[in-house]
Amino acid sequence: MTRTSHRESRVVAIAAEGLFDLVADVERYPEFIPLMREARIIQRYDRGYETEQVLALGLLERRFRTRTELDPPRSIVVTSADRIFRRFDILWSFAPVSEGQCRIDFALDCEVRSIWLKPIGDALVGPMALTMVNAFVQRARKIVSAPPPNHLIG
Repeated sequence: MTRTSHRESRVVAIAAEGLFDLVADVERYPEFIPLMREARIIQRYDRGYETEQVLALGLLERRFRTRTELDPPRSIVVTSADRIFRRFDILWSFAPVSEGQCRIDFALDCEVRSIWLKPIGDALVGPMALTMVNAFVQRARKIVSAPPPNHLIG
């Protein structure tokens, strides 16, 4: 079995609420997360949802389901009971540091069930974990600096 773990913590000049909303908007992930081909909500709950996601690298592709629990604007917990995983846990925490800044804590623990599925863990989940926080921070900065949709130049 192969296990992927990644922990990251940093302070960024983006409000906690904005980062929370960005991470909670799973259906937009394919727009900016490397290797994420699809993400769609298949069922909503009072404080969360279930999604079906597809990670892909070249011809290697894996579809799986996750459950997301939301505690706005403090944390997001993502788990999966999909048969590919022995364990799949992601924890996002957002804590205001000062006005317009927050501390992001990201933790991923993933273990695939079978040696036959090891390439999926190595090729898809590992690289995604290493770039996850950067992808969200870059996306947030892009959104914050973008002009409003009805912005007219001239």
